[in-house]
Formats: sequence, structure tokens, C-alpha cells
Amino acid sequence: MVYFFYNILVFILYSVLKFLSLFVKPVREELEKRKRSLNEIFSKSANGKFVVWLHAASVGELDQARALTETIRKKHKNVFIIQSVFSSSVKEISFNDPLADLYFYLPLDRPHAYDRIFTFFQPKVLLVMAWDTWPNLLKSASRNGTKSYLCCASLSQESSRKNPFVRTLTKTSFQYLSGIYPSHELMAKEFSGLISKNTDFTVLGDTRFESVLGKLETKSPNPVFTQFVSEQKDFLNENKPVILGSTYGICEDHFTSYLKSNTDDFYYWIFPHKWEKDRMEDWIPTLKQYGTVGVFSKRTKGEVMPKFLLFDLMGILAFAYQYGSFAYVGGAFTHRVHNTIEPAALGLPIITGPKISNAPEAIVMQELGGLFKAESKDKLIQKFSLLVKDKTLREKMGSENRNFVVENRGASDKIYNRVFSNVQN
Repeated sequence: MVYFFYNILVFILYSVLKFLSLFVKPVREELEKRKRSLNEIFSKSANGKFVVWLHAASVGELDQARALTETIRKKHKNVFIIQSVFSSSVKEISFNDPLADLYFYLPLDRPHAYDRIFTFFQPKVLLVMAWDTWPNLLKSASRNGTKSYLCCASLSQESSRKNPFVRTLTKTSFQYLSGIYPSHELMAKEFSGLISKNTDFTVLGDTRFESVLGKLETKSPNPVFTQFVSEQKDFLNENKPVILGSTYGICEDHFTSYLKSNTDDFYYWIFPHKWEKDRMEDWIPTLKQYGTVGVFSKRTKGEVMPKFLLFDLMGILAFAYQYGSFAYVGGAFTHRVHNTIEPAALGLPIITGPKISNAPEAIVMQELGGLFKAESKDKLIQKFSLLVKDKTLREKMGSENRNFVVENRGASDKIYNRVFSNVQN
């Protein structure tokens, strides 16, 4: 019965979107993009290979899927991988990544939206990352003999899936899963009462940790930054700047409020989420009231390190954390927190805003004591001041975060072994 009401809601939503597409260009373009990307995948055949379908909601979950895909390709040579995403925040340029054979945007979750995919590709396994368990997708997989697994599984205490109607739908959908593998012990408790007795349930970790560690260990930052830190070696041996990563306007306003009420001798490296010229030109004069300000791309060799250094080039932030004392990670005062694994992997304590329910790793870091979640501007100022003053606390929190990341390495192998030992190749 719950599927019946759900499908009525989906039908109404789809009808509304189709109607709006006649008049609203962004809606029309979105529907056309999804239809086009779906149709394009049928130009390529699996040619008898073992087909695995991975699905990710957005950019973070796609990172999880890619880490798992790498392991699958290493261990299973005769494999054909199709990768779907739901969010348009994943740009089509990401579809050029050769890790998967095919990429597409998931269609709206109507009852028969996936029939052609299952008929044409006949996937043996469907791996859904984190939480994006569309009810009709899981039901269709079961109907077509595809085993489905929820990997790096996460639910927050505030999740809407725990509301009465949605909870019933979630529980009904979960019965089609062959396995649910939470990202951490602290996440496992959130699935209480939702799991079928026949579903394999065990904590196997989060593949995104090894994706981040692999990036930090094997990739290189923007070469301009490499040259910069080489020139600043003596300075960095004596000073560890505070890193403000992925800042939005509200983050910058809150930081300005901190500066108004606190004085310190720290240096700050600031990485705006988007380098908007007007926004920076408005903010820089304000920062100059509290110390010298520099823009990274405009620095000259031998220039003294300013108190506030604003970075306007890409490919640096993840590698800059290793030089920091602690990190503020933006996004959580707007929509959703950005990547907290990168600073944690390099042993930094973390401060962020209130909206972290999208990031199970941030939730766990908070519970383990490595991350401060500031619910308001005043709380952010308080936590910021505390970390500036307390080196012992910084070291303790940073150690908790580093251990958490390292202990979670190897999730891809665990998931692969668990899933593929139950699937006939």
C-alpha cells in the first residue's frame, strides 16, 4: 500500500515537472539532459561481461563509488561498470572519467523507469552508495534478479526517513536489499527497526576515506603552490596557519565577527568556495583593519607572509591542510558541509556550521570529539577562540581525526569481498 501512495506522489510530481517544462527553461533543460544521458548509454553493449551498476546521489557519493570501482576493476577483470548519479551538481564533464564504462543521470523514480536498463544490461549487482535508495529502483532490481546492496550506508538522527510515512516506505524498500553495510558503528544504530531479518547487515566502513588518502598520497597540488611552500619553508617551520576552506559569504561574515572581538598572532589561509571578484573586493578592505592581506596569484617571490592570505587558484586546498593548525570547513551554514575528510586525514581539528547531516563522517567526528559543530555565529566565535588558545586541545582533536580516517581505510576491499563472495561471477 505504501508503494501505491508513493507512486501517486511520483506521478503527480512528474506531471507537474512536464507541465512546467513547457514554460520554464531550466526545468525543460533538466528533463532533456536526463533523457539524453539515459538514451546515450544504450549505444554501448556489455558484450557478455559481468555487469555491475553503481549509483551515487551527488559528488561526495560519487567519490565513494569511484573508490569502490577501482577495487572492483583490480579484482574482477571481466567486468562492465555502469555509473548513475542523481544530482545535477555532478557535471557532465565528470562522465569522462574512464573508471566506469557508462555514466548517466538517474531518471525520476517511476515504477517502470528502469526496465530498459535492466533488460539491456542485465546487471548482476546494484551498489547504492550512502543513502540514495529510490524505492522503485530497488524493487525493479529485485524483480529483475539483480542483487542490491547499500554501501557506506548512513542515516542521521534528523533524517526525514524516520518520519512515520517515509519510515514505512524506507523499511519496505530496504527489504529488497541483500545487504546494508554502514560506514561506522555509530551509524549502524540509526538503522534500528528498518532492516529485514534476511538482510546481511555489518559495518564495513566508508570507501571515501581511501579515496581521499589515495589523492593525498599520489597526487600533487597546483605546482605554483609547491613552489610557494618551498620558498616559505622556514616560515612554515615556525608557524601553522589556520585554514578556512570552502568559505561562503556567511562564513566570511562570521569570521569578521570573530576578528572584531578577538586578537591573536595567528596567520590565516582562506579558500573561498567561489572566487567572486565583487565579494572579495568588498571583504579585503574589512580584513585590512585587522592585519595585512594578500591574494595568492598576485604574490611576488620573497614577499612577507601576510596575516590573511586569500587563495584564488584551484587544486590547492586539500594539500594546504598539512601546513595548518586547525581547519574551518564551510558549507554548513548554507546547504551542506564540504569535505571534512581531507583536513581530518592530515590530523587537523575541525570547526564547521550546523548542517552536517549530509556527511556521516562529520557526524562521527563530532561524536568522537574531533569536530566542533557551531550552531550559530556566537558558537562559532567561541569555538574558534578556544582552538586558537588551546594547543593541547588542537593536538588531541587532530589525533582523533587522523586515527579515525586511517582506521577506516580498506573499506572497498571489505565491501568487495562481502558482496562478491555472495554473487556468482
